[in-house]
Amino acid sequence: MAAKCLHWLVEAMQKGPQNSPDTACLLGIVKRQYRFTPLEDLKAQTKFAQRIPKQQWWMKMRPLLRILAKHDSTYEEEGMYMTVEQGEIDSENVI
Repeated sequence: MAAKCLHWLVEAMQKGPQNSPDTACLLGIVKRQYRFTPLEDLKAQTKFAQRIPKQQWWMKMRPLLRILAKHDSTYEEEGMYMTVEQGEIDSENVI
């Protein structure tokens, strides 16, 4: 990631001073890739009062999470119930 930042910075310096939206960027992960996003684009995608993005990917999963939260599972217990006394008697008869 540092190498990618350095490469971008060297390219920006070689181009010289510019007054374009690409001169101020933020490096982040977008769809499993490192990507430079201009701050002008991020400004349109952010709720500054709450400091969160306007579009959140996990909001689409909320109906599924509600279904899973109300899911009743039935569990079957395995094994035998025995008391301590039964365990002592059986351990004496073990070959």
